[in-house]
Amino acid sequence: MSAFLGPIHYWLYNKIKLQHEIVEEIFQIGEKHGLSLREECTQAYGSLENKPLEEMIDLSNIHGWLQDKVSLVEYQYAYSITKLLKEKPETIDEIKQILSNKGKKLAETLANQEPNAQKIYQVISDNLLDGMPCDHAYSILSQGENDITLRRNQCVHQNYWDEVGGQIEVYYELRDAWINGLVNEFGFIYKKLDDTTLNISKEV
Repeated sequence: MSAFLGPIHYWLYNKIKLQHEIVEEIFQIGEKHGLSLREECTQAYGSLENKPLEEMIDLSNIHGWLQDKVSLVEYQYAYSITKLLKEKPETIDEIKQILSNKGKKLAETLANQEPNAQKIYQVISDNLLDGMPCDHAYSILSQGENDITLRRNQCVHQNYWDEVGGQIEVYYELRDAWINGLVNEFGFIYKKLDDTTLNISKEV
């Protein structure tokens, strides 16, 4: 791994920060219900400092440092949601609304771009955390101007949810809420063709 930061490192770090922003909102829901999710997650998994990447990253181990931060926010996300739903299962709708709103607000910032299906998928890929770039978690099966079909090659989130006693189905339910919030703003429809095959197409 090069000892110099490149666009791909900032790209991945931005996705780490975006997931951490969602985690912070989950913490806030927990606080309303008397749960100390932030403290528990910090003690168990560490914390992510709010600093520019170049001020924190270990240039002698760029890949390892980024992988560590990916794991940190994945664990915090899985743990905080699992703990919150165990104590307050009724908060699932509030959590889903957070994800949906995040997707919708992102779409609103891109409204002037009038993206096609491929650009919408790129927005998803640029914002949702799916492991490291080398994991190739998703691939494109087919694509056209107003239609794209994707396949999930592997689930890079399963281990985190298993280790905290959570259900991976919850992860995908919340992911779907985020994607629907995004694509619906653009007049597209998101469909799951089966457990691993996804489609985004223009609403008719």
